[in-house]
Amino acid sequence: MKAKDIPNFGLLPGLKVVGSVVSTAGGFTMKLFAESGANAIWIESPFGQDPMRFSGGGWGIENERRNIRNISLNVPTPEGKEIFKNLLKDADIFVEASRGGQWSDWGLNDEVLWEVNPKLVIVHMSGYGQSGDPNYIKRPGFDHTIQAYCGLLEINGYPEQDPCLAVKFPTDYYSGLYAYGCSLAGYINAQKTNRGESIDLAQYEVGLSCQAGLPGNWLNAGKQEPRDGSKRHDTAGVGYYVCKDGAGVYTILIGLNVMKRLFPLIGLEYGQPPFPDGVTRVLRKDKAAAELYERKVTEYFLSKTALEAETELSAQGIPCARSMNYAMMETDPHYIARKSIIEWETVKGEKIRGIAPIPRYKNNPTVIFRGCPSVGMDNDDILAEVGYNQEQIKEFYEKKIIKQSDIVRISGT
Repeated sequence: MKAKDIPNFGLLPGLKVVGSVVSTAGGFTMKLFAESGANAIWIESPFGQDPMRFSGGGWGIENERRNIRNISLNVPTPEGKEIFKNLLKDADIFVEASRGGQWSDWGLNDEVLWEVNPKLVIVHMSGYGQSGDPNYIKRPGFDHTIQAYCGLLEINGYPEQDPCLAVKFPTDYYSGLYAYGCSLAGYINAQKTNRGESIDLAQYEVGLSCQAGLPGNWLNAGKQEPRDGSKRHDTAGVGYYVCKDGAGVYTILIGLNVMKRLFPLIGLEYGQPPFPDGVTRVLRKDKAAAELYERKVTEYFLSKTALEAETELSAQGIPCARSMNYAMMETDPHYIARKSIIEWETVKGEKIRGIAPIPRYKNNPTVIFRGCPSVGMDNDDILAEVGYNQEQIKEFYEKKIIKQSDIVRISGT
């Protein structure tokens, strides 16, 4: 596909973003650009497939590389470096995801790239950052190990049990969102100053920054929050409750109006001991009140199906939601009404379904004009756009500087 054939849609038409990314975090950043109308060019290594091509039976790549063009390029070679620099001459943003210092090791540090394009915004995504303790910078960063290092692992799971991973890949997706936002901020600044920016995004710091007040509670009060499990550790009536059909509902039964509306449903009287007038939550340290409250709430849910409980509580303005699996989502009226699940066509002509792009733009709606590209699918068009002729492109194939195959996804793994 040629750049001129990309439809004009979304909020970022005309923006050129080059990404050397693998797997989840950087790929998610490129997805966000591509689904907002940018000319998003994904550089993939010729040596083995991006792991996302076999994630979730191969369906991960279909949902997370839509609207993107692909060049399979051996960047560290002399010819690869030259091609890469030519790709950046008119680019607005370059996103790379690798171990800290990888691009400098290849002789492609920020200063070299700014010689090519002074206004370029460069985003370095790595597990542990581009600076700091040398023993950490070169470590590979995977969501699971990053969760352990940034403290997310320690706060998830059940008390008195081993901690549990938060799934699926939260620090990857957090980092992808951060990279998208900060690179656009850098782009806006570059338009004003004619000067690019280099952004050092360490995935562990992203994970640490997305833990609400828990780090501050330790740093200022010396308190490490215990793991909640399926119920809030300090407050009764907040957590997951099993219903008579075996399904579950998560609910947050706190707040003055919530409790006043809830009590008639669970057979309690608000304003009577042990629930005095004005109470907004039941703390577990108030043992008698908490035990009674939990018993009544548990009995309520066991007397109803999950849908019945959700419907009744929601009608009263009480926050709750059934714990949804994918089968339930397919038939849920709100999912259907908002078209949260959509259909599009792959580059091989298959009709497939997946998750709709977000957010929704009222005046410049999203368009899915293309499925995930195969390996090196756009080599020829991308190289022609930066000035290479057919003889040169043929030579690049022969020297294995670029590669092309029909692999889109690898299913069954």
